[in-house]
Amino acid sequence: MRFSQVYKNIVLDSSFENWKKMIDHYHQLNKAHLLMLHKCRILPDDVVFKIATGLKKLQNEKVKELPENVEDLVLLFEKKLGDLMGEDVAGFLHTARSRNDIDATIFRMALRNVLIQFEKELLNLIKQFIRKAGQNIDTVFLLYTHGQPAQPSSFAHYLLAFSGELTQVSKKLIETFDIVNECPMGAGAITTTGFSIDRNLVSNYLGFNRPLENSYQAISTSHWITLPGALLRNLMIDITRFIQDIMHKSSSEVGVLQFPNELVQISSIMPQKRNPVVLEHLRLRANMAANAFSNIENVFLNVPYQDVNENGDFVLREFLNAMDISNQVLILLSEMVEKVIVRTDRVREIAAQFGATSTELADELVRRFGISFRKAHLIVSEVVKTGLNFENFSNVIKEHLKEKPEMEINPEEFQHILSCEHFIEIRKVLGGPEKSSIISMINKLENLIIQPEQFIESFEKQIATSFENLNHDFNLLLL
Repeated sequence: MRFSQVYKNIVLDSSFENWKKMIDHYHQLNKAHLLMLHKCRILPDDVVFKIATGLKKLQNEKVKELPENVEDLVLLFEKKLGDLMGEDVAGFLHTARSRNDIDATIFRMALRNVLIQFEKELLNLIKQFIRKAGQNIDTVFLLYTHGQPAQPSSFAHYLLAFSGELTQVSKKLIETFDIVNECPMGAGAITTTGFSIDRNLVSNYLGFNRPLENSYQAISTSHWITLPGALLRNLMIDITRFIQDIMHKSSSEVGVLQFPNELVQISSIMPQKRNPVVLEHLRLRANMAANAFSNIENVFLNVPYQDVNENGDFVLREFLNAMDISNQVLILLSEMVEKVIVRTDRVREIAAQFGATSTELADELVRRFGISFRKAHLIVSEVVKTGLNFENFSNVIKEHLKEKPEMEINPEEFQHILSCEHFIEIRKVLGGPEKSSIISMINKLENLIIQPEQFIESFEKQIATSFENLNHDFNLLLL
């Protein structure tokens, strides 16, 4: 059959280019399927030997383009196998399988590989955040709410907050591995087959956790790609929020963060400009990846729960492209976190200018004078409005606390109470910025990433061992 040249160029050739990147998975699947047909005594030994010999010869053959009368890689290899031993023999390889379960299986093999690498990169990023936090436990920093200076904290506290977000995504992403790594092979077109095949055998050879039991679900589900995609979309959105906050804090007007020259570009015309464009590149890539993952999820809206091309290589290609961009985001973000610098002098300047530590002054009034926090809030608010200095404070206190004994706060205590260091040090509550709390959070995060690291190591070993067994048993067919 000859296809329309337009259809061939736009659909078939494009699809073939996608498939060429997954050809190793196809070779592994062919070996596993043939071994299963052999062990289940579905094919005679002489046919198995001929097909195994042919697969061995074709394994290293470079395939450049799709011939005019062939629509995909599966049929092309069946044709090439037929050229070696005759179509009647080669055609036995397709016994008890369909392009539907072949495609669905190979797509999951490709996806799990990139998810493994992404999870590794994500864990490296979390470690970078933890390292930077450990180096900045005592580094004063300024936190904002609603775009306005709010309260001082430590830079470690700020970094650990986002580390928690990353760690949650890491945990949830690993949970999706159990869904991605179910094997559709043996589902056939949608209803399995009348041959007595062993789906567990193929699943084990290909490194899957188990067969995806319901054969219709195995072909029709989108969860293998939409569930990890939704997590990655949320992660990229979170990263854009974090980067936007870093951009605000590194702006000339705020200036509590700065970057070394190696992460800064200059203007071609304005000599004074220092542009931390690494942040723009991060935001751009994270936004593009988030949109791509969102599009992949949306493409299934109102799509029949059937074997459809939305579950095909075109959508997978877009997912893999988005994964490439997402990996760039993680690597760039790690570089940015490692090299960003806190300007503590500017932190203190803004904190003093906007009364960022005044909450602690109100708390101290509650402790010292036994007044309600609401009244203390009113007093300190008046002090801030008139100028946060000891003289104004003294006058306002005398006005509001006439019935109280002589004021017990002297000028030195007043300055100490309003210092960033005191503000941080006194917040010893679980999760706050005080040193022991920060150290505790660092230790917890370090412990939290041990399990995913062990999981990835075990998961990779499982796949590697499966392929070793596959190649060993396949080579026995050639003897």
